[in-house]
Parts: sequence; C-alpha cells; structure tokens
Amino acid sequence: MRPLQSFTVRQPQTAYRREEGSALIELALMLPVFALIFMGLVDLGRGYFAAIEVSSAAASAASYGSQQPFDTAGIKAAALLGAADVNNLTATVSSGCECSDGTSVQPGCASTPANCSTDFVTYVQVTTNASYTPLFRYPGLPSTYNLQSRAQMRSAY
Repeated sequence: MRPLQSFTVRQPQTAYRREEGSALIELALMLPVFALIFMGLVDLGRGYFAAIEVSSAAASAASYGSQQPFDTAGIKAAALLGAADVNNLTATVSSGCECSDGTSVQPGCASTPANCSTDFVTYVQVTTNASYTPLFRYPGLPSTYNLQSRAQMRSAY
C-alpha cells in the first residue's frame, strides 16, 4: 500500500485575480465626484449664510427704527452693522404714520392720519438688498443671486 500524498492546489497568479490596488483605483475614480459635491455644499452654505445676514439686517434696522422712526441715517447704519459680513448690502427706509388698526396711512408722517377711530402709530419699513456670487459657476444656474428682505415695525407715540 502506498502512503497518501498531500496535494496542494495552486491558484494561478494572474493579473486579473490580484486585488491589492483596487481600493486605490476606486478612490481615484470617486475623489473628483466627492470634491464636486463638497464644493457645491460649501457654496450652498455661503449663500444661505448671506441670506440669513440680509434678513437679520432688515430686522435689526427695523428694531432700531421702531425707537427712532425718523433717523433714516441711523436706521441704514443699523442695517449695515446687522450684516457686517455682506459687502454689497444696501438698505432702503420708509416711515410714516397710520391708524392703529392699519388704515389711513400717511407716508412720511407729514400730518396725523385723518379719521382714526383709535390712536395712531408710527411705522418704519426697511428693505435690504445684496447680491451673492457663488465661488464656482454651475451649468444651468445663474451666476449671481439677488437676496432681498423686508421688515416692518410699528411703535406707538
């Protein structure tokens, strides 16, 4: 009787069976896709931040204007301070008087509103505008975005 011989099966060492570099190739193929997604998210975040700043500037200027309704320069300065990180912010201010129920509006408050069944109040309205330009151009999207916000506050005097 013959002793049993152990047999080992050898795998052929061909190039298509080796997997040592496949992760590096996958990374090289997907890295540009991930970079584009990341850049888009950064641009989206910057635009959203600018929109929040424009809205906050209008609200803070209207808040100041409710206490000083005829200080137009101070209201505009409050808007610019409210959005110090937005470079091209502009603010438009209008104020006036109206009846407390919202009727008989008098822009500029040159005279008291007529026919008020209740007291009259002063109001200030602030509109802020800024343009946002993304870092990168995206096909099919505009190159600049106009950001606008409006806030109005009333105060009784």
